[in-house]
Amino acid sequence: MRTVRARLTLWYTAVFGGLLLLLGGTAFVLLDRGLRTNLDDSLASVARAVAASSREAGGPDLADTLESMLGPAVAERFFQLLDPFGRPDPRLSLRGRWTFPLSSTALRNGEEGRETFESIRIPGPSGGDVRLLTLPVIEGGRLVHFVQVAGSLDRVDQARSRFLLVMLSLAPLALAGAALGGWFLAGRALSPVDAMVAAARRISAEDLSLRIATEDRDDELARLAEVLNDMLARLERSFTTARQFSADAAHELRTPLTILKGELEVALHTAALDGQGREMLESCLEEVDRLAALVEDLLFLARADADVVPFQREPVDLAGLAREVEPALHVLAERAGVDLSIHAAGPIVVKGSEPLLLRVLFNLAENGIKYAGGGQQVEIAVRGEGERALLEVRDSGPGIPSEERERIFDRFYRADPARERSGTGIGLPLVRSIVRLHGGEICVASEPGRGSCFQVRLPLADRLT
Repeated sequence: MRTVRARLTLWYTAVFGGLLLLLGGTAFVLLDRGLRTNLDDSLASVARAVAASSREAGGPDLADTLESMLGPAVAERFFQLLDPFGRPDPRLSLRGRWTFPLSSTALRNGEEGRETFESIRIPGPSGGDVRLLTLPVIEGGRLVHFVQVAGSLDRVDQARSRFLLVMLSLAPLALAGAALGGWFLAGRALSPVDAMVAAARRISAEDLSLRIATEDRDDELARLAEVLNDMLARLERSFTTARQFSADAAHELRTPLTILKGELEVALHTAALDGQGREMLESCLEEVDRLAALVEDLLFLARADADVVPFQREPVDLAGLAREVEPALHVLAERAGVDLSIHAAGPIVVKGSEPLLLRVLFNLAENGIKYAGGGQQVEIAVRGEGERALLEVRDSGPGIPSEERERIFDRFYRADPARERSGTGIGLPLVRSIVRLHGGEICVASEPGRGSCFQVRLPLADRLT
């Protein structure tokens, strides 16, 4: 029930079930009323015929006349003549005749010349519910006698029972059909939404040029797609402007930083400086190097966003790269008090740029050492995994909270604000850009207190086309 399609199907089925219940109840009431009306009309016709026969036959021949007209079984069970006071008429001497009560309502209506319909129950094993008509016979303006005609309600009850049985048997099938139909119709109605979701998932900050397809129709979904496309166009313009600014700013900064670095190096080697002055110049030179590296990284990211990074694809052994940087990483680990281990069984050959892939490996390992903390462990593994090469950097540090895992690949974002000088905040975005340039993918798995694991998967050289 978490999907709109399921909720629409449920509502459709519930509404259909309610309408089915309402229509079934209405049909049941109309059926019952129609059956009773037909029975009342039949009783009235028979009662008038009996009344006419009683006037013509008269005397003791009335019983024989009724038997010959209706049959003895019917005449004995469902007909009765009463005098004006409600007593049995002596002209009918049929044996086994049922005795129907003459109610006060029927007696009062008879005195006024009106017929009375009643539903009564005859006691006993052979009894049952019957419909009773009491018809007054008027001659010369006075009440001569009553004619009572009864009809069994068994057929009415049987018809109602059959109707209920049919309704209860067909209702589940109708509801099941409504649910299937609702599911199908909801799927057809929401299929444009699924297409929009699939298109939106393909759109990312790295490629905002994609748009959601809109069909030639004028409805709510088409208008929604148009609004989303307008929003994407505005975002694309904003991202393009920001990237262009970053590229232009980085490009313009390269020359003055290079000049500044050269002048600082000349000053360090030629000027007569005391100890404090030399330290200040060396500190300035370190900051210039740091800024220069940041500018180069920004330029690389801008070129990667524009897909204009020039590099030669050549076979590169990831296991060999890991062994190559192992001494430098051990030095970093010893300074940080981290136990570092590298497992690189090779060769694991991919196609790409060796300097760029070396930077991926070094940046991930350096991050693991930096954030693991003293006394923790960092493991680096390079191995094959099916058709891909796997580079895995695992640490036993504090881990990354779930709300920060989605943002660590954002530029200039630091999961630990207290370490503002521990990096530029573009190391992981740079790694992701390099991995994507090589047709690979990077992911992170982490839990607070249980460390982090970064995994890079790249196509093997013999799997590339």
